[in-house]
Amino acid sequence: MKEKRVSKACDVCKHRKKRCTGELPCDYCTRIGRTQECVYHSKVPSKTVKVTERYILGLKTRIEELEQKLNHSGSPQGPGESVEGIPITSSEEYSTEVFDEVPVGSSETSLNLGDSACAKYLIKIRQSLVRSCHIEDDTSVPNFKTITVETSPASAEKIEAIAAESRPSIENAERWIDAASNAIGADYMFIESDYKSTVLAPLIYDGLGNNLSFIDYASELTRFFSYLALGRMFIEHSSKQKSRSKFPGLIYFETVLKLQGELLGVSDRTANGSLVQSFLYAAYYALSLDKSSLASILVGCAIRMMFGLGFHKHPTTAKENRIFWLCYIYDRLVAVRFGFPLNLDDLDVDVLSLPLVDEKGYYSVSLETCHFVSQVKLARITTRILRSIYTKNSISFIQNCNAVLKELKTWFDDLPQNLILDLDGFNIENSRSTVNLHINYNYLIIITTRPALFYVFNKMLDGGNDEKKPRGIIQVLVDSCVQAAHLQSVVLAKLYHKGSMAKASFLDCHYIFNATIILILAAFCQSMPYSSINLNCDLSAVFDRVQFNLNLLQKLSKYNISASNFNRQLTEIIDLLSSKEVQSKFDGVFSTFEGHREPNETVRESIEFESLGRIDLGRVLDDISDSNSSGLALFDDEDFMRFSNSLF
Repeated sequence: MKEKRVSKACDVCKHRKKRCTGELPCDYCTRIGRTQECVYHSKVPSKTVKVTERYILGLKTRIEELEQKLNHSGSPQGPGESVEGIPITSSEEYSTEVFDEVPVGSSETSLNLGDSACAKYLIKIRQSLVRSCHIEDDTSVPNFKTITVETSPASAEKIEAIAAESRPSIENAERWIDAASNAIGADYMFIESDYKSTVLAPLIYDGLGNNLSFIDYASELTRFFSYLALGRMFIEHSSKQKSRSKFPGLIYFETVLKLQGELLGVSDRTANGSLVQSFLYAAYYALSLDKSSLASILVGCAIRMMFGLGFHKHPTTAKENRIFWLCYIYDRLVAVRFGFPLNLDDLDVDVLSLPLVDEKGYYSVSLETCHFVSQVKLARITTRILRSIYTKNSISFIQNCNAVLKELKTWFDDLPQNLILDLDGFNIENSRSTVNLHINYNYLIIITTRPALFYVFNKMLDGGNDEKKPRGIIQVLVDSCVQAAHLQSVVLAKLYHKGSMAKASFLDCHYIFNATIILILAAFCQSMPYSSINLNCDLSAVFDRVQFNLNLLQKLSKYNISASNFNRQLTEIIDLLSSKEVQSKFDGVFSTFEGHREPNETVRESIEFESLGRIDLGRVLDDISDSNSSGLALFDDEDFMRFSNSLF
């Protein structure tokens, strides 16, 4: 007997697109225990109803009024007792009807789901059913219940009050934003070409930001103050003003942290690119305060928000693409300099295209898009260094090192002509951004090859008479490491001499610190009897270069906390290497290094204006290949690992 067809169906069965018995409750709702949700509504012409935001807000206001009346209705004390107007209920007393219903992964929300998410798995199941069974008008997007943290007028007032406490004049704001762009440019920040006309003036100062949603307006305020913190830091340190007791820009940095704290509670599925950027720029400022852990936390927050927005999978605009790659660069910056794990794995990234410029374009005072693309490529090589050089793996160190150096050589060979640096005659005013590229390039050569120098150092400390001479390949790598450190030192000295060093920047100081460590260690190794390495230069000249770097860090200390800490750490290691205990063991001459002497003017000029030669990685790679093929200097990977175990 054919089943009787009914002309109506309850809402639950309609949503499932299943046949309903037409009863109240129907058989299906009775079977699943949802009899209260079994309701029938008249058919309307359209399944989609468009209402204004004002209408929704009116309904919410009415609901709040009804809830307040219920809370003050004089109900007996007990499980439902309210404290300060907040109803106290058990989880069983909540009604799912008061929760907001939100579609997962729809265009209406910024929530991005990865393939491992159970909800994403469910979506795929539904999509397969829809496709296979030819089900019409099914979105294949499940709904879930959630509690939305509402932003009240008090929240908006609090945000505005925080901003009003430290908002400068628009003239100063423009000047400081330009200063930040000049100092670090597109390496670590970007700003829309029309930012001043479309965001700064109308939204931040003319009050038109009230036309935006609460989150959008508050996020723009947060990004704005992060620009100010960086700009104030750089512009004050570039002037001849005396250092102040309070770090320049700190008031704006504190404002950024306050605003971010207010927004974290309401940013779920509502975060945006401006908020992501504010976390990155705050991280840069935190580095200048020598707060590496805070910087890492801020970068991590930015990346997690970016994940929620889905920029790592499907950026829809050039701006989103750019923000993703900024997150990528910051992640590598923090990871390689402090040894923190990566937050952003290349395996989780589907963004294949490098940053491009859209029709509006983005600007940086000193950098072009091609420069930023080159920085992104260096960040990718940094990933390779972290994964292969500083992580345990089954591949030989020499093989890994050779592969990284090949990538660095390819990067250098592929540089556009306008990014090739004249090391001897560069015009710093026009090419500081290009200098940044080559400084980072030298830095990556150093951290790739320095395990070889550390190996030689440990072999010397071990005291094996038959192991005093390094193998041929090791000598090649040590030479490259020391040469890169020497080149780095001279380039940074030129920057300082020309007044173009970012005195408040953590990065410039860190580059000096990194190069000086190598020079100190190399000088110590060469000063020992039966020296294991040959620096191809006078030992006293190396001492002069080390001392010049120390003096430079000392001068930068009045602008930069990191410089002071770096100088102290380097001085302490020199004192240790020069100690009686160390020198008596080796009978070395390192004790002749006077830890606090000032190089004379002749020495200073010779270092500042020394002619520079490029590091020929092609020759280095050829030497490695020749050493392998000759059979005279076979590399003992086990021995290397044994004497370099502190790297891992």
